[in-house]
Amino acid sequence: MAISLRKNQDRSYIRVLKIRRRQLILLGQGPVADACARALARGPERLIRVRATEVAAPELSKADVLVLAGLNDPLAQLNALATQLEQRRRRRPLPVLVVDDGLASTTSTSAASSARWLDRLQLEQLSVPVAAARRLLARWPLHWGADPRFGQPIHLVICGRSRFAEALLLHGLRISGYGGSRTRFTLLSEDPATWAQTFSQAYPQVHEIADVLFGSEDVMDWSDVPLVTMVVVCQPPDALSDALSQARVLAKHLLDRQQCSPPILVEIGDAEPSGELSDWDGQLIPISYRRLALDRAVLLEGRGDELARVIHEHYRDTTEAQGRDPSLEPAGRPWSTLAASYRDANRHQADHLWAKLAMTDCQAVPESQVESFAFAPIEVERLAVIEHGRWAADRWLDGWSYAPTRDNARKHHPQLIPYQQLSGPMKDLDRFAVRLVPTLLARSGLGVLRLLLVGLAPIKTALGATDEDSEPCRAAVRRRQGTRLALLMRRALTRLVARYPDRALIIAAALDDPAARAFVRIATDEWGAGFFLLLPQPLPRVLGGLDAAAGLQVLSLVARAERRILLPDPGDLERWLEQRAEILVEIGDEALAAEDKAARPKRLRIRLTTGLEWSFEY
Repeated sequence: MAISLRKNQDRSYIRVLKIRRRQLILLGQGPVADACARALARGPERLIRVRATEVAAPELSKADVLVLAGLNDPLAQLNALATQLEQRRRRRPLPVLVVDDGLASTTSTSAASSARWLDRLQLEQLSVPVAAARRLLARWPLHWGADPRFGQPIHLVICGRSRFAEALLLHGLRISGYGGSRTRFTLLSEDPATWAQTFSQAYPQVHEIADVLFGSEDVMDWSDVPLVTMVVVCQPPDALSDALSQARVLAKHLLDRQQCSPPILVEIGDAEPSGELSDWDGQLIPISYRRLALDRAVLLEGRGDELARVIHEHYRDTTEAQGRDPSLEPAGRPWSTLAASYRDANRHQADHLWAKLAMTDCQAVPESQVESFAFAPIEVERLAVIEHGRWAADRWLDGWSYAPTRDNARKHHPQLIPYQQLSGPMKDLDRFAVRLVPTLLARSGLGVLRLLLVGLAPIKTALGATDEDSEPCRAAVRRRQGTRLALLMRRALTRLVARYPDRALIIAAALDDPAARAFVRIATDEWGAGFFLLLPQPLPRVLGGLDAAAGLQVLSLVARAERRILLPDPGDLERWLEQRAEILVEIGDEALAAEDKAARPKRLRIRLTTGLEWSFEY
């Protein structure tokens, strides 16, 4: 943007505002560079893609951002551009983003620090597999297919060895702490022994964090392992048909052996998903790890790092409040010049925050919807145990181990012990980190709401029963009952929302009954409620018992589900509703035994004959 003054015809001066489009230079060839080009071309900036030998000084002087994508040696490329970089006349350093398909940094900080162009650049690096793993587990968190608060262990299966698969495993390990049962990771590949050996050599402390099993799908006995709660098929992009085939075979094995249908995310590379909702099985979900990572907002705006930046800025503010200059400390430098290791530490803390909210039945919402929030003391203690486990997992994966005396050179730390064995002051550090969560979210423009879990009891008698003989008469009765039932559902939801204005309404239900589907649809469409899908039977069997229209209704609601909770064992659904739902909604006119009004959960009965019956004050 530029402002200049020009003389008008009457010799007076007018101000002319010229707006210049931001200019991006993309340097690189290959799949990663191609993916970057597709993402950046969608924005308003002017994108110039050039080869390494084609970068001219005038172009570089006008560049607002330089992207180096898929280069074997980006540091050598920057050294080759040193002359052009020195000719830049702009005062601000040129932002340079190095994008690579590997797991580790391709540009050595120590090597770059000696380069003569360093003060002219703002260097940042992005590993595509690592960024994709973070975004995937933010969109589909580890607890998406399970309920750790119900005592269910998380079991993630990763099929196919690739850099994305390894990044997903590492990030999953870092944020796998939910307290209680240990998280399970199963890695399937053609050569599991080699993968197991290389991984255990690189991360010898992994057994302290979670259970990790390497195996082959051909010989895997799914009847002898914990319930699988999510699957990610990470076959290379050129093996799409193999990936889909593997996903379908695995889905059948899990259906036969575990009586479950966990969500299965399938890597499809550069292919574009197509088809109608009716073509979907509700279980397979196409993903592209490059598209996850190489989003324009990720590349240019740091999307996904907002909370990590807030955590870092809070640390800087705290350091300054203690009378120290944060910029003089390696961990306190501004984000733009912060070392990658410290950035990653902030990211890991930020990415685990959502697990903490899940373990307290809380949800982040726009701050305007919340007046104030604080965790209860019992929640603080429970989350402090989890936070200590997260911190320890980060250290173990970085090669640290326990020793009674700290030694940074040998990576020895005396606090790598169970939370219960920590001293009081050390426990207070974890408690402080937990109590800080609402403050950090507030600085991000978010507040915390507690969930109001409303469970829908299994419907024992199908609605629409009538003595009429003809189908037209029966259909008319069903329509009248449906209209009456929808009216009662809306009345019930209106009263619930009015009774609990400071709670986030969540409906938890199975979808095998039309009345249940109607209740979920009305709550989500008209009241903005969230939806937890309860699966006492596998999804293929639910869909198999429905006609085409009802199947589409189910699939549309499955697509909205924030959680898919597998409850395959007899009595699991009833136990979950009794233990986890705060309010239990029962639909139907059958006689029910009286219950203690103080019992949990509270009950709301919706009856066509008598209307709404509440076991609590609403």
